[in-house]
Amino acid sequence: MLIAFGLVFSFFALSVKADAQFRGKGLAANFGSTDFQDFQDEVTTLCEDRTANEYFRLTTEGDCRDVVRCDRAGVAGTIRLASVKCPSGLAFDLERQTCDWKASVNNCDRLSKPRLAKPNLHTLEPVCPDGQLQCGSGECIAREFFCDSRQDCQDGSDENV
Repeated sequence: MLIAFGLVFSFFALSVKADAQFRGKGLAANFGSTDFQDFQDEVTTLCEDRTANEYFRLTTEGDCRDVVRCDRAGVAGTIRLASVKCPSGLAFDLERQTCDWKASVNNCDRLSKPRLAKPNLHTLEPVCPDGQLQCGSGECIAREFFCDSRQDCQDGSDENV
């Protein structure tokens, strides 16, 4: 039974203070950096290629209840992190993107969902000969090899359409 109620939402403030000794030790250690631009650069990098509704962890330490997502609705387009904390007794399941009973969550050792390579299907100019499509890794394969339950591209992107 999935538990999807009782989430606690908040936004990380980007201007709180922290010790300079934490700089360079990753985003989780840098929360509260007094250097706003360094912090914002780290948030921007962390949020690259993430969808707006994808929750992820900043650390694997702790009780697996805390996750964040990228919120692009900040002032003047600033990206901020929206946090979620599952209620006590629950943990956040990255695969299902919801809180569930802690005993049912087996991905507390990961920071985010695995990223699947995607093929390059939308180009302005054709990049492959007729009847072929381009894999995410660049090679062209026959169209019928896509979604045939066999990995034909080096990166497996033909099965991730």
